[in-house]
Amino acid sequence: MSEKSPDPAAKPTAAGSGWQSALAEFVSSRIELIRFESKDVVRLLAEKTRHTAMFITFSAFGWFFFLVGLIGCLHQLTRAPWWAYAMGFGLLHALLAWRMAALLKRPQPPVFPHTCEEFHKDRLWMQSLKTPNSKS
Repeated sequence: MSEKSPDPAAKPTAAGSGWQSALAEFVSSRIELIRFESKDVVRLLAEKTRHTAMFITFSAFGWFFFLVGLIGCLHQLTRAPWWAYAMGFGLLHALLAWRMAALLKRPQPPVFPHTCEEFHKDRLWMQSLKTPNSKS
């Protein structure tokens, strides 16, 4: 009766710590992947911001300086109607603004492609653990 049975808590703890360390490593690798791909997202956002700033600059300042300065000069030199020059330069700057808008609308590569791929693989793996391999 004094025979000691093995401690049932010892085995689950050892298995549990292995499972916990595997889970910690899994989560850590996913966080590292997100951190790595975040750099690409920041670069894309910086490019988008730069194109937006160029769009605003061409639209606002270009419109003002060209229309005021060049229309006045051309009207004085040629005595042609000032409104014809205003329409011409308006069309030019509308085309420049349209070009910048086209740059902003162009498709961007997907963000976090490797993370999404790994999450998809993880989902498939977890589904395979839930469903037993049975031949029906």
